[in-house]
Amino acid sequence: MKKKSKAKIGNTQNLLLQQYIKICAIFLFLCLCGNISAGVVEFKSSIVTLSLKNASFEVFCAQIEKQTGFVILYKKEIAAKRVSVTAKKESLEVVLNKALSPLNLKFHINGKQIIVSERNEVKAPIKQNRFNGVDIQTVKGKVIDQKGEPLMGAAVSVKGYDTGTMTDLDGLFSVKAPVDGTLSITYIGYNKQEVSIAGKENITVTMLESEETIDEVVVVGFGVQKKVNVTGSVGMIDSKAFEERPISNAVQALQGVIPGLNITTSGNGGELNATKTIDIRGTGTIGGDSKGSPLVLIDGMEGDLNSINPQDIESVSVLKDASASAIYGARAPFGVILVTTKSGHKGKMTINYNNSFRYNTPVMMPEMVNSWEYVNMFNDASYNNSGSYLFDASMVQNIRDYLDGKIDPAVAMNMNADGKWDEQTAFGNTNWLDEYYQKWSHSQEHNISISGGNDKVTYYLSGNYLGQNGFLRYGTDTHDRYTITGKFTAKVTDFLSIRYSNRFVRTDYDRPTIMSSTFYNDVLRRAKPFIPAKDPNGYYNSYIPVFEEGGRRREQGDRMAQQVQITLTPLKNWNIVAEMNANIYNSWQHEVANRVNGHYANDPDKVYPAYIYTSNYGGHESVYEYAYRNTYLNPTFYTNYTHSFKDRHNIGVILGFQYESNKNRDLDGKRKDLVSSDLPVLDLTTNTEDITVGSAYNEWATAGFFGRINYDYKGKYLLEVSGRYDGTSRFRRDNRWVFSPSFSLGWNIAQEHFFERANAFIDVLKPRFSYGSLANQNVTSLYPTYQTMATSTAGGHWLLPGTEAPVQPNIANAPSKMISTTLTWEKIETMNIGLDWSAFKNRFTGSFDYFIRKTLGMVGPGVELPATLGVAVPRTNNSELKASGWELEVSWRDRIRDFSYGIRLNISDARTKVVKYPNPTGLLSSYVEGTYLNNYYGYTTIGIAKTDEEMQAHLASLPNGGQSALFATWTAGDIMYKDINGDGKISSGNNTIYDMGDKKLIGNSTPRFRTGINIDMAWEGIYLSMFWQGVLKRDYFPEDKSSDKRGVDLVFWGITKGGKDWSTGFKQHLDYFRDDPDSPLGLNLDAYYPKPMFNNQNKAIQTRYMQNAAYLRLKNLQVGYTFPERLTKKIFVQKFRIYFSGENLLTFTKLSKTMDPETAGIGGRGGTVYPLSKTYSFGLSVNF
Repeated sequence: MKKKSKAKIGNTQNLLLQQYIKICAIFLFLCLCGNISAGVVEFKSSIVTLSLKNASFEVFCAQIEKQTGFVILYKKEIAAKRVSVTAKKESLEVVLNKALSPLNLKFHINGKQIIVSERNEVKAPIKQNRFNGVDIQTVKGKVIDQKGEPLMGAAVSVKGYDTGTMTDLDGLFSVKAPVDGTLSITYIGYNKQEVSIAGKENITVTMLESEETIDEVVVVGFGVQKKVNVTGSVGMIDSKAFEERPISNAVQALQGVIPGLNITTSGNGGELNATKTIDIRGTGTIGGDSKGSPLVLIDGMEGDLNSINPQDIESVSVLKDASASAIYGARAPFGVILVTTKSGHKGKMTINYNNSFRYNTPVMMPEMVNSWEYVNMFNDASYNNSGSYLFDASMVQNIRDYLDGKIDPAVAMNMNADGKWDEQTAFGNTNWLDEYYQKWSHSQEHNISISGGNDKVTYYLSGNYLGQNGFLRYGTDTHDRYTITGKFTAKVTDFLSIRYSNRFVRTDYDRPTIMSSTFYNDVLRRAKPFIPAKDPNGYYNSYIPVFEEGGRRREQGDRMAQQVQITLTPLKNWNIVAEMNANIYNSWQHEVANRVNGHYANDPDKVYPAYIYTSNYGGHESVYEYAYRNTYLNPTFYTNYTHSFKDRHNIGVILGFQYESNKNRDLDGKRKDLVSSDLPVLDLTTNTEDITVGSAYNEWATAGFFGRINYDYKGKYLLEVSGRYDGTSRFRRDNRWVFSPSFSLGWNIAQEHFFERANAFIDVLKPRFSYGSLANQNVTSLYPTYQTMATSTAGGHWLLPGTEAPVQPNIANAPSKMISTTLTWEKIETMNIGLDWSAFKNRFTGSFDYFIRKTLGMVGPGVELPATLGVAVPRTNNSELKASGWELEVSWRDRIRDFSYGIRLNISDARTKVVKYPNPTGLLSSYVEGTYLNNYYGYTTIGIAKTDEEMQAHLASLPNGGQSALFATWTAGDIMYKDINGDGKISSGNNTIYDMGDKKLIGNSTPRFRTGINIDMAWEGIYLSMFWQGVLKRDYFPEDKSSDKRGVDLVFWGITKGGKDWSTGFKQHLDYFRDDPDSPLGLNLDAYYPKPMFNNQNKAIQTRYMQNAAYLRLKNLQVGYTFPERLTKKIFVQKFRIYFSGENLLTFTKLSKTMDPETAGIGGRGGTVYPLSKTYSFGLSVNF
């Protein structure tokens, strides 16, 4: 068996970084070496109608060009001629002959060019070379910008021909071209220029900066700003990040795309309705009653990123510092995610239909041991614990004979005395992970959108359907999403406009009832490979009958978001805006637990309640229903005004008021013993005693006054000041209102006179600084300063006289904890220093940010009081955190004739330190002042003792107690720990930061150096892109944090303290210590794992098993082809594109193969989750 590497902690992180750099370098090299020729545009017939009499030749050409799209080229001498011609819907060829023949002119077609010349033209002697029979000459020239500076690397091509060149360092070029040809010049960030040669031998071309580049804007709070003028820390992506990716929600597409926006897998992993955890710049609070999640706004209204159709998204801005998010005040102390959806645009109607058909397969699924390996490994564990075996020799031999083909697979089970099949003595061989999960599942998505408009009205309509099938082989799990979006803008008058949008989203999730969160633990711990999938009578074993017959859980959610915005513009640059947002969400759940029967071995028609049914459902059929409704109303009023004084001083002001009302109501009920499983409703049940009924109603509201002032001087010196005064219903009157101020400064050095010499290379160089103090009202308890008492109907355990009979009284329970009436806002202070740059004519752009964020007055545990108090002490504002880190984003984008390419890299790091926390003794089991969150304190491992003599020698070197503080008995196959403090024993001391014995800081589980790399290239309609996402440093230790006897670490360790019913077996777990030469699994003295035992003896946090959870993953790969427009127009299609897209295709990691790096440590028991998926997608996109 191949042994695992025993590399030192972090020894692969440099390797990952090297691989990371190699990938960037290789693709950048390939892009820079690209030199792809342009294609030739074919001739297409056109129809012309015109009537000209003695018109100038220029007017004649303009009419032809306007009606046909051709370009007419001619010499200066021909321009003096006059044209008379009349034609009505005649072919272009006929019209040209009519007009040119009387003038002794001829023409020929070259692609989309019409070259006109004299019939008796004499060829100049120097023009000996020909392009397909056309006279050529050498043309020299220079390409400059509007300031007269040379542009190096501009692409100069001859229109319609397969030739071209690039400008040199001085902007100079030389190219051979037809005398009557046209030069096409392109440069990143500038408009394409076409210049007629017309016999000229030297040409100077002035490139005009693209309006798109000049006016590139970033969406910020209640408006937009030019990117060059932004002084806060803002990250932004456009719709390209979502296009053609086989994702189920927008959050998946955002992972790794924007530095500082951290998205991690959580919950049960890859479930079809799973959501991910989102934070900006790391952990913001550890207060038990507060949250540090960012505020998510969709078109200005709070929304859910998991429910929106990703293809409706136009852009996403992430406001990361206090300056950027301060205008949202206490709702956004930990950042804002602003989603802007697509709108209609002026122009003819455009209809787009696109689809994708997806094939999913589980990614990084562990390989289970076979039944022979399983029983021998578990026998070793049992023997190491108690000296006895779990499985007797006859069962072990039966398994061996079964695998050797000596036993009929149909009779791999024994019958008990009660006539039931005995699963615990079976001798089959089943890979239960393969049995439960399919190798492939299918999903599909369809999207249609219609957009267009005119000067008065624009519109955007879209419909989307996403249908997903999960991996469950039996019972199946499905998820469907239906989205309908409408967005309309009307310019009623010159000073009044109205915008209305409506977005409806329905989600349906359907799964077997048994597939709850604990199911994933049970799949592994009960996945005993010796149990066959079917008993000898052909009936399914284990969970399969419960999947198929045990009832289903259905969840349906409906979200209706409506927005109306009215904008008045009484004066130029002054807007008064009133908007109303309404978001209504309804959720309904229906869950049925049906009886599942087992079949007697000797009489299959006779049944009994199956064990899994009785152990999970308590032996009762039941029905559960839950309904929830949330109503969110958000009126907002604001006004903004901008003015420029003498084109030097530019100022912008915004003032407004915002109100939020949030109301929640839910209702649930559960009853047992169904009358009929075909009608599973609450009314049709017979159990009148065991009834569960619950309901709740709550609401909260906020009000805020906000303002912002922006000022810049000639685009060089930038200032922004903003503030918000917030009030919330969640706190008491004395602490209800809070003010959140911020300011930011910027300096565009590239605009200074002393920087003029560098302007040839550097377009923008802008250092910036921001500071702000925001409050946090995002508490988990809606009203944390008010005491509540739980009540119970008929909950008393005594009887009182009733009208007809004694009754149990209603009761109220004493509060379980005290509250603090002075509890108030947490305060978050953020300082940010940044630098933005753009160089080489916007080819090379980037930004760098360093930040410090302090959470002051954080909610923490109260002071310790005597237990005689009887209740928990109140939580107060007594703690502090400090998060700090940096973010870097760089990109290079260029074009070489028809070949364009780009590479974008981002990397960020953030760590959070505890500054103040009520833990005076410094217990390591709690938060400790002066330490970073997620530290691992553990022992230093010497190794595994290969013999008893080696272990005894080690213990003898520890004369003051050996390792008995951890466990009493140590022998061969056990771990030897190092005596760090030299006290002659191994212990954790007082397990405090001041006395941790032989422990030391050995790792930290915070993901570090999160990164994303995007590489794309396009040529002649062919498009290729790849996106890599990863975490370059993260430690993970599979520790047992459970207080029960089951253990939570079975994914990594396999054998746990929970015994055979809470353990499992993967192929990696077989690499354990065995010193018996006669072991059925072979001798293994150089093992990775210690000897297996049903306890935690060798599983203390230690250096040997500290996992390197860093990874780099090919998150997405796309290959597409857009058919030439000349072909698609023949079938009345504007654009036709086909593509392939893959997700999670390749992963580099040194983590144990028992788990996926994105799911390590989540789930119920150390990574027991629904598998993530690798997806292959094919689709098309059509524009009409």
